[in-house]
Amino acid sequence: MNAAYVRHPQFEQSLEVLRSAGVTVLYGDGGFVPNQPGERSPGGYPWRIALDAVEAGAGPRS
Repeated sequence: MNAAYVRHPQFEQSLEVLRSAGVTVLYGDGGFVPNQPGERSPGGYPWRIALDAVEAGAGPRS
């Protein structure tokens, strides 16, 4: 996803639907901030936040 997709009028509504369904969306402040189209910045992805969210969603380990 890049910043061009974020400008689509449906984007914010889709986030709202996902969040209301209980989906953890890692977007915005403290999460993923999309690059400009054509800009590659894989090191800028908040992997630690994403992995922590997966771990939290998986529940306790047995």
